[in-house]
Amino acid sequence: MEIRDIANTIRSRIKEKGMTIKAVAEKAGISPQALSAMLNHRQKIPATAFIGLCYVLQLTPENFV
Repeated sequence: MEIRDIANTIRSRIKEKGMTIKAVAEKAGISPQALSAMLNHRQKIPATAFIGLCYVLQLTPENFV
């Protein structure tokens, strides 16, 4: 799976859950600006941020295969 697909999956899940980028970022322990940069492909998604986002958005590795 490409990084764009990962970002798109996360973005879709945020929308599905009816959450804001700010709320997701805060719950995942990252800044809203960093999350926005990750979702807009300006910054890579570090493993720690990825794990936090998966936890907040109730995603599992299977969602990314």
